[in-house]
Amino acid sequence: MSVWRGLAGIALAACMALGALLVLRPPPPGPAWVAVLSAPQDRNAGWIASVSVNRELTLTPLHDTIVANRKALQLWISAPGWTAPVSLGVLEQDRQLNLSLDQLPPLSAEPSFEITLEPQSGSAAPAGPILYSGQAVKPH
Repeated sequence: MSVWRGLAGIALAACMALGALLVLRPPPPGPAWVAVLSAPQDRNAGWIASVSVNRELTLTPLHDTIVANRKALQLWISAPGWTAPVSLGVLEQDRQLNLSLDQLPPLSAEPSFEITLEPQSGSAAPAGPILYSGQAVKPH
């Protein structure tokens, strides 16, 4: 009987220690920047951009965007102090995008994002109409 009590005591102590670890562990860091990209003509939200503290971008579509043949959606980022917007690539229509921003200059001020309509292969600089844009903010 005392063996079972001992095992029960050990199990209870282990459960309490595990519970304390779960409660006392800090939550994972949230995003460093968040932007809602909306259409300029009606301000309807179309995409959410989130940049983690590790400089990982997640771009999530909120609805379908219909693109004409031989055209593509291209994502751009710019920040105060940069000379020109930087292309983050042509988007796969209505798919979430995850990519690293490690090759870009530091984002010390609020970056802004634009999605433009460009030729199917993309463009070296934004030339087509802006379909969605948004200014990133710190979510704190």
